[in-house]
Amino acid sequence: MPIGIDLTYIPRFKDKEDLAKKILSEEELINYYNSLNKEEFLASRFALKEALIKFLELNILSVNLNEINIKKKQNGAVYVLYKGKRYSASLSHEKDYCVGVVTND
Repeated sequence: MPIGIDLTYIPRFKDKEDLAKKILSEEELINYYNSLNKEEFLASRFALKEALIKFLELNILSVNLNEINIKKKQNGAVYVLYKGKRYSASLSHEKDYCVGVVTND
């Protein structure tokens, strides 16, 4: 089974509001502005979107990251929507790092 994974250094996303508008979907932007830890939120979304790009074997320059939407289920688990398709996903945070993983549903 194919898998995509990305590890991201969270402090790299501190005070990057301009970057948030390029990375996050409209729905994610609303959650970003309401988030208590903006840099962790942005870093985790970036990691998961990078993992999707790796999973799909795409070139990052050919994808608009804000077209990828990360959604939460009622139980808090995440999944990814991209071009009408849903992908299973997982996020994890520890200190200065977060990791995103994507597989097929």
